[in-house]
Amino acid sequence: MSEQKTNQSAVVRWLQLFAAVGIPLVLVYLAVAGLVNPQFAELRDLISDNRDAIVSNREAIAANASSIARLEARIDLVAEVLILAITNENITEAEPRNLLRAGEE
Repeated sequence: MSEQKTNQSAVVRWLQLFAAVGIPLVLVYLAVAGLVNPQFAELRDLISDNRDAIVSNREAIAANASSIARLEARIDLVAEVLILAITNENITEAEPRNLLRAGEE
């Protein structure tokens, strides 16, 4: 589970890195290509005009990263409770409920 969390966190970091570095590189490439082909200049203008929206989406991804981490922790807790319930035949209904409540704190 922790390896999956690490992979998902890496995806968020790669998206942030792409937004911070990739967008300017794409704009430079399109500016150079626009000298050769006017269609690239139109594409560069389109990206440049929408750059604020792209940046705000990057900030939204960063803001949601903490929410995603809390949700992942909650999912891990539920998975542990389910594993406990499946592997322990003598478990009462109250025990998983108590574990979930303790995990929320």
